This record gives sequence, C-alpha cells and structure tokens, in this order.
Amino acid sequence: MPTPKYLLALFEENSFYHVICKSIAERRLFRNDENRTFFLNRYDHFLSNFVNTYSYCILSNHVHFLIRPRSIECICQYLRQGSQKKLTPTHRRFIGSNQMEMFHELIEQQFNRLFISYALNFNKQKNQVGHLFQRPFRRIFIEDDLHLTHLVIYIHANSLKHNITRDFTNYKWSSYQEIISNGSTHVCRNELLDWFGGKTNFIKTHLEQVAHYYSNPHSME
Repeated sequence: MPTPKYLLALFEENSFYHVICKSIAERRLFRNDENRTFFLNRYDHFLSNFVNTYSYCILSNHVHFLIRPRSIECICQYLRQGSQKKLTPTHRRFIGSNQMEMFHELIEQQFNRLFISYALNFNKQKNQVGHLFQRPFRRIFIEDDLHLTHLVIYIHANSLKHNITRDFTNYKWSSYQEIISNGSTHVCRNELLDWFGGKTNFIKTHLEQVAHYYSNPHSME
C-alpha cells in the first residue's frame, strides 16, 4: 500500500516537521543503551548542521523527532567551510545549483545516511545484513502553533502511550529531561521553553495535557 502523501512532506527551510523513523516489520532497532547512544551520536553527526532539533523520543522499534531544517544560507556556509573531500555528490550539486530545488533531496539524504550508518553498525554486532528502517521515512509538515505544541507533548509522552513507562517525565530516552535540566543538550532548549512561556509552564502544560489525553494510552491512535 502506498504511503499517504501527508506522511511524505517535502522539506523546506525553516519549517517544522514531525519525522518518524520506523523499523521494517516492527523489528527491534535497539537492543541496549549502547545502541541508543550510538544512534543519537550518529544523528548529531549527520543532521546537526542541517536541522535544528526540538524534541525526540526513542522507542524499541521507532523514533520520533521534531525538527526544523536550517536555512539554505546556513547549510551552504557549513558545506563550503568543511573538507571538500568529505562532500557527497548531493552536497556538491546543492552548493553549485539551485538550492531551493534541491533542498528536500539534501535533507532526505542526510536522514538516509543516518539510517545506513546505524544499520551497518547494528548488523555488524548481530552478524546480520539488510535494511533496518522503513523507506521512505515519514515526515509530516506542522501546519500551525497548536499542532506544534501538541506534537512536543505527544513525542515526550510516547513512552507512556506504548506502555513502556508509567511516568514519561523520567523516561531516559526522550528530550524531556534535557529540556527541563541545565545540562548540555543539542536540543533547542531555550527556544522551546520560550515557546511554552518558560520552564514552569512547559512542565505544567505537559502534565495537564498528558493527564487528559494519555492516561489511557489505548485512547490514542
């Protein structure tokens, strides 16, 4: 069955997207914390100079991200300043052509490079071969402010929705604790807290909406 078009939005600079990375046939993507840490490190390596990340949640067979691609100017500056030997053919074409037309292809490639890199490492550990992630991966355009607010909470509460934990605020593999703490993070913490009106309201809004919508995970699709 073809993937619905709304799940295959085209990436544009400075717009928000919900990215969902799902495994093939619901296979486990992560066997241990070492796998999860490696995945986040690979994500940072391949995506941090191309997108801003606002929230994430890692589950056993899929991952959620809320991202906003960086501007064309910012990405071009990064690519031109780096080692030219490390540029992919897509990088080179992007710099030297109509960046607007190639923007989606560029961001999509960076995600696919992440999936390939992680799969190679994971398969080597398990002495297996083959793809791990569904292709194409899903990306949903965020249309308005309410959708954005709800999505941040939805992502952070996803461990509750899937019955992994009863307290999403303490789930280790989401960005929730990174955002309310003072520790180092690659998530756009200050911008997200400002969006919610500060840390106190960020926590309050999460707890209130989760209590209303997520206390019964089976009520959510």
